[in-house]
Parts: sequence; structure tokens; C-alpha cells
Amino acid sequence: MKKIMMTLAAVLCCFISVNAQTTETESNSERYLRLSKEADENPTDWKAQMEVVYILTDKNSGFYNQQRATRYLERICHTATDYNKEVPDSVLRLSLVTLITLAFDKKDLDKTLFYIDELKHAKKVGVEISNLDIICQDGVGVVIHLVKNDMLQALSNMMEMRQLVTEDKMSGIEYTDVMTAMLFDNLFGQYQKMFGDKLLEITIDGKKYIIIAMKKWNIEKPLMGWMGEMNGDDDDDDDETTLAYGEDGKVYDELQGQIDYSFKFDKNGLVPQEGYNTRLITVTPEQRQQLVEAYHKYLKKAKK
Repeated sequence: MKKIMMTLAAVLCCFISVNAQTTETESNSERYLRLSKEADENPTDWKAQMEVVYILTDKNSGFYNQQRATRYLERICHTATDYNKEVPDSVLRLSLVTLITLAFDKKDLDKTLFYIDELKHAKKVGVEISNLDIICQDGVGVVIHLVKNDMLQALSNMMEMRQLVTEDKMSGIEYTDVMTAMLFDNLFGQYQKMFGDKLLEITIDGKKYIIIAMKKWNIEKPLMGWMGEMNGDDDDDDDETTLAYGEDGKVYDELQGQIDYSFKFDKNGLVPQEGYNTRLITVTPEQRQQLVEAYHKYLKKAKK
């Protein structure tokens, strides 16, 4: 706090020395000090916090400080989501569990999920709620997401259940294995529909290469498990060669370069980050056959 106040004092002294803009600057300074004081004295007043946020996120205000702005933004979030600590934890827990039960009985699935999230949030912010309560509600969540055909969220609930069961050293986790495997299998099926026929293309020094083999994965298989292979998660080091098919029709087994794949948001939507050089592509059946033949030709040559 001392450092912040000293910095603020330095800024004020600097502004006072500018005679031509003294009146306007002092007005801005006084406004900032007044609003920040009001916000600090009334941390649950979200409007007061927002007034300070506007100043701290305005690059032309003279008080631009994103790090300090997070203090006031966090207060807004806390005010919006925190619970009244005057209410005993047991009362809040009973209220939320009851609301979940009533909503589920009425088949209001969205409201049921909302209250389940509220129960989880309450535990995260310190309300005394047992893991068993969360496990039970995750079970409800699995059922609801299966009804809504949302396998990803159903699996998320299932994995949280398994984690909590493991943490509390409860018995019987094996009884969730079949359902967990079914959910993973469904998601793998969705993945294969979206990306199974894709291939990884990398650009190095302006030249494009198509990856046709990575450890145990190769061009003759659907594109599944390739990230684990590429990151070396497999302990079997018998075959670590990565093969790439170049634009010149040659197969390379000593390609030097870094794989970069990331994106960001701007006003136009999603765009690649600087240095991005990797993407997934789809090839024609004829092109894939050409890649398969090149792969076999390399293997045959390597055995000699």
C-alpha cells in the first residue's frame, strides 16, 4: 500500500507542476481520489467499484493501472456471487440441496443444473459442504447431461465424482467404470468424426510438411492419440522417429523446427498467434494413398 500511495503522490506532484493544465488535472485527480475512497469504504457497492474501474482502465485518465483495477473488479464479482455469512452453513446447504431436489422433481433440468453449480460454488467460497454432497449432485448432473445428450459435461461430472471418491478413499469407484468408459468412447467417436480424417501440417522455413508418422501413430490410422505420441507420453522408445512428407514428394525423418499452435481473439474473431505454423488439414483419398505409399516406401528402404 505504501508503494501505491507513493506512486500516486509522485503522479500528483508531476501534474501540479504543469501550469497550463493545473485546473483540469487537479479536477481529475480529486475525482479519482474521491471515487476510490468511496469504493474502498463501500466494497459491496458495485457501482462505486465500477466508477473506479472506468478510470483505471482508461489509458488517457492519467491513472491507468490494470493491476489495481482487478481489485475493484474482484469486489464486484464477490458481491455478485458470495453468500450471506450470517446464514449458517447448514441452513445454506439444506436450502440448496432442497432447491436441487425440487427443481429435478419438476423436471426443470436447467434450474437443477443452476443450483448444482451454486452448491459447488458455495463449497469453493468456504461454505461447509461435504464431498459426499457434491458427489451426489454430480450423479444428478451426469443423468441430466445424458438426457440433454451433452456427453462432455456428463463426463466432467463423472470425473469429478471419481476424483472426490478417490480423495475420500471411498470404496466402489469401480462401479463407475462402465459409465465412464461409455462416456469417453462417445467423445472419442465425436472426435473421430471431427478430426479422424485430418492430418497435421507444419510449415518450417516457408516449406510445408505433412506428418505421416509419430512413434506408434502413422498415416494408416485415424488421427487419434497423436498429441500424446508427439509429447513423448509413451514410455516405449523403440521407435521415436517422426516422419514428414514434403512438398517435393520426399519423406524426411530429421526435420528440425518447433511446432507452434495457438490463437487469440481480436475484433474480427479468432486469429493465429504470431509464429503459428501448424494446422490440421484434410486431403483427398488420392492424396492420402500417395502418403501411405510414401510411408511404405520409406519403411521398406529403412529395413535394408
